[in-house]
Amino acid sequence: MMGNPRMMSFLDLSRDFQQYHKNALNMALHLVTTPAGYIAVLALIQSYASLHAQQTATALYAVCLLASLPIKLWSVTACFLFVLSWVTSQLDISNVLAIGLVAFSYFGQDFSHWLTGEKTYQSTYTKDGGWPALLAQHTFFLLPCVLDAIPHMDNGFLYWIVASNHVVYNKISAPEDRKHLTLLRQWVLSKNPSKEHTTHWWFQTLEKSAKDSFDYIANSKPCIDMFRQKYSSNLWNVEVIEGMNEIYVASESHQNNSDTVFYMQHIDGPWYLFPFCGAYRCILAVNENNRICTHFPMVNTSHTLSDGDVVGFDFNREIHYIDNNVGAINKEQRITLKLHYVIYPKCLKPIGKLLAFVTTMYDISARNLFVATIRPPSLFWQGMAYVILISTKLTFLGEQFIGYNNVVYLIVATLVNQFVHQHAFLVATSYMHYLMYIATYAQKTNVSHGLFKRNVIFFKTLALIQLAYYYISNFEYDPVSVVMIAFGYGISTSAAFALGIDRTYFGVELGLYKPKWVSSFPYNVIPHPMIVGACLGLGGLYKMAGMRDAMPYLVPGHVIMYLAHLSQEMYFDVYRAPPATPVETNKVK
Repeated sequence: MMGNPRMMSFLDLSRDFQQYHKNALNMALHLVTTPAGYIAVLALIQSYASLHAQQTATALYAVCLLASLPIKLWSVTACFLFVLSWVTSQLDISNVLAIGLVAFSYFGQDFSHWLTGEKTYQSTYTKDGGWPALLAQHTFFLLPCVLDAIPHMDNGFLYWIVASNHVVYNKISAPEDRKHLTLLRQWVLSKNPSKEHTTHWWFQTLEKSAKDSFDYIANSKPCIDMFRQKYSSNLWNVEVIEGMNEIYVASESHQNNSDTVFYMQHIDGPWYLFPFCGAYRCILAVNENNRICTHFPMVNTSHTLSDGDVVGFDFNREIHYIDNNVGAINKEQRITLKLHYVIYPKCLKPIGKLLAFVTTMYDISARNLFVATIRPPSLFWQGMAYVILISTKLTFLGEQFIGYNNVVYLIVATLVNQFVHQHAFLVATSYMHYLMYIATYAQKTNVSHGLFKRNVIFFKTLALIQLAYYYISNFEYDPVSVVMIAFGYGISTSAAFALGIDRTYFGVELGLYKPKWVSSFPYNVIPHPMIVGACLGLGGLYKMAGMRDAMPYLVPGHVIMYLAHLSQEMYFDVYRAPPATPVETNKVK
């Protein structure tokens, strides 16, 4: 019924509306622009008539909606309307400002659609005859349509704090594509590369025949399409970074030189914190390979890439390494193409281009250093090889256990704490892990389990340290408080040990492990013992008068967040159905 100019039922209208409101950012902006428009209209009624007239109009509108909306949606919409009516009554909005808000509401929604690459619903029917009637209906039902579209978004509003899995995979199988791989393989073998160290040919230095085949593969459909699983063509651009591309031939030895870095867990580039965009490295196997395996520990994925397999990962963010499969032997040296792409929102092209440029400059500098240390000619270059290995190790450890995005978050929170409010850091760091629980539990798909565990453990530890600090610094002897803390956190800790760290942190919920049914304490006595135990421990902290007086809202905030997540778990119980893709098959009772 999409685009049909005749009058539609609300449910049909809402279903059509949802098709153009899947993006969470678009919907978040609609939750600003739509209320702004309603407040503007109510303010004009209040200005030209009276407060009573504004409130009466709100009530009549809510009653009119009752005949068309499902009762739950109507209840939410009615509450929303009465909040908007109250807000309008509290504000002194001039007629000029109200008219400005109407314009902001209309053009702001067009802007949000442009920003997120989604068509406007209005654009699908305005070229048809009779469209004014449908526009009137669309306008009348706008608020409930917006509210009804929220549960049908592709991602939740908190998707930006979900630790997403950015590793992509595909296979080169089309005959024309494989012909170019064969040409590249033959070209490399004709050059008789060394077996003592890795060999590199940069794209710009290739002979014309090899360069043409390389370029064909880099722009081939399989290489571009694997990104489209995560980055819609409506919103994102995917472009080749030619200056970083190379042919890479593995060696038999990697001791005491910079080749060793490939066998260490590492991140390739330094631009981890570059906003909104990503530079991807793709490893494409040109020939058969059984020996060398590429591991991505944070997403629990490994690939022994062979004969057309291609895997892509974020050059500046993804921890990875290679290893030799025990007992496996290759007939030929492993030949791979290192392909590189920049991915950025279409509306942020300058930022995407800048990322491509700075990543290329870093890669050129790094490759020159690597080449010089593959076969160190002197003690100086031998020392530089060790510098590369040590810096690589330290960079990896920082990312593995803390996360550079988390470091920046702490810096921002500290600055806000210093210049805006003295409790900003406390609030920003005490409840973040709960938001991560809630957002990840809601999304479940395309999650990097390793990053998720790292982030929530980091912020949970920070929150507990701050709770302990305020409890100890305001300590007054209270035996009941101490017992509640010991018993509560004892229950929570024993429950975590019973399940193991992976299942404790959503291993089952994300479909990575099958449920581990536990019949021992505390699961045989207490439902949801981790959350119940933690809430009991928090109650013990709050029981002490000194803590209540010093920080009256800190502990209640923790309890509210825990209960919010508990309600989410109880309503969306993943144990009612088996996990999607388990990596472990033994069920323990």
